[in-house]
Amino acid sequence: MVDLDDPLRTYRTHEWFEGLQWQHRWIEYMVGWWIGEISKPTRVMDFGAGDGWWCHTFKNAGADACYAIEVDGLARQYIPADVYFWEHDLRTPLEATGVTDLSICLEVAEHMTRQEAENALIPSIIQHTGNLLMFSAAQPGQPGTGHINLQTLDYWITTIERWGRLKLSTERTAKTKTAFERILPEAFHFLPRNLLIFAKV
Repeated sequence: MVDLDDPLRTYRTHEWFEGLQWQHRWIEYMVGWWIGEISKPTRVMDFGAGDGWWCHTFKNAGADACYAIEVDGLARQYIPADVYFWEHDLRTPLEATGVTDLSICLEVAEHMTRQEAENALIPSIIQHTGNLLMFSAAQPGQPGTGHINLQTLDYWITTIERWGRLKLSTERTAKTKTAFERILPEAFHFLPRNLLIFAKV
């Protein structure tokens, strides 16, 4: 039975997963750009992975292992077989082994309370990020389904940096924002506006 009070209920439906295919082309572009301009990761983890296309594309490009984390087991029907799938609600801490060359968490944190993000999502990301983090979250005023935690970029920078393990990379952030703007339709430019790239200290 669907919990109508759950802000993540939209992301537990076939309709949502089937609607993600439009992203594949620009994700493939961005993965190629990232490898050419930033680095080629060997281990990737996507926190709130949707249909796992970031992971799948990095795996096709030569990554050794890619892990897609989604809240509902329904994702297993859509995430490609070359990607490791973990069913996990990121509103609770994730305990996994090892760290990644690249962690990804795009437009996820706004769907949980501030306390859940600060006490579960961000610590889980920090714990499993060994090199770089690509992060974005909706800012105040950004419309969207299930948005309950809209924060400024400065808030997320402070929240992530206070752990002392990752620091904002202004150069990588600026370059990646520009690359996203080249490929994304203008209606989706909220993603580069929200984007932050952090690097291991």
